[in-house]
Amino acid sequence: MIELLQAKVPFAEYARGLLEQEKEFLREARSPAERRRIQQLTAKDIISEAYSYGAGWDEFGPLLRRCQRLGFADLTHQIHVACLFVQSLPRFPEKTPQAFAMLREVERMALRIRKTHYLRREGLQAIAHARRVAEAAGIKPER
Repeated sequence: MIELLQAKVPFAEYARGLLEQEKEFLREARSPAERRRIQQLTAKDIISEAYSYGAGWDEFGPLLRRCQRLGFADLTHQIHVACLFVQSLPRFPEKTPQAFAMLREVERMALRIRKTHYLRREGLQAIAHARRVAEAAGIKPER
C-alpha cells in the first residue's frame, strides 16, 4: 500500500489495492467480528483517500454509505468520517444538510464523554476544525 501512495497512483487504483488487501486479511480472519473490523478500517482508509484525492459525490457517496452500513469501529472513526464529509462539501454543496446532521450527531456523542477525557477534547477540536473549513469555503450549516 505504501508503494501505491508513494507512486501517486490514481484513486481508483489505490482503492482497488486496498480492497485486494482487505480480501487477503478477510481470508485470515478468525471470527465475524474480526472480519467486520477489517472491513470498517478499510472503508475508513478508502474514504480518507477519496477526500485527499478530491473525489466527487459519485465516488465519495458510496464510500460514505459503506462506512455507515458497516458501522464505525469507534467514536473516533465516526468523528473522522463526519469531519471529512463536512470538509468535502465544497465539492457537493447540495449535501450540506446531511453532512451537518451527521456532524451534530457525533458532536452530541462526544459531549457525552467525561469532560476530562482526551477523546472528548480531541473530538470536539476536530469537529470545530471541520466547521471552520466549511465556513472558509462559504458553506454554513442550515438550521
